[in-house]
Amino acid sequence: MMNLVAIRPNVAPKDGVFDFNLSQCEAVLPAGTIDHAAEQLHKQLPKWQETREGAGARYREVIKALADKYPSENLLLVTHGEGVGVAVCGFMEEVEKVRELEYCAYSHSRRPIVFGENESFTAGDLIGLHEGQVGITYITCDSNVVSNDSPKKTNIT
Repeated sequence: MMNLVAIRPNVAPKDGVFDFNLSQCEAVLPAGTIDHAAEQLHKQLPKWQETREGAGARYREVIKALADKYPSENLLLVTHGEGVGVAVCGFMEEVEKVRELEYCAYSHSRRPIVFGENESFTAGDLIGLHEGQVGITYITCDSNVVSNDSPKKTNIT
């Protein structure tokens, strides 16, 4: 997130301009680290002090865009807690809110693929899976608390 929730005030831009210069990064990174052939999903950085909701919408858009771009591939998306939380809330219908994420928590999503004629296929919507999640506690729409480290449900009182 491009705001003070995620970025410490001592490194946050004082003037609201968060400058990310790819050439400067490339100068200090090992040769070949940056793939110039890769297409950017967003041409600009988000505006400084974006809302949590705005960041969440952006994360969902990026996850879906990457899944659409590589529909027959397995993808490993590395992000911080907000991104993992969005992956759970955005693709698991019964999840209302992520309550807690442990350090190095992760989730697993899948999408159905329907094969047609001539090796064509259609990819369905992403679906978050309960299996393969670790370190995530969330609240379901029926007010149950679910922790993926212990699969039991308990009602919120």
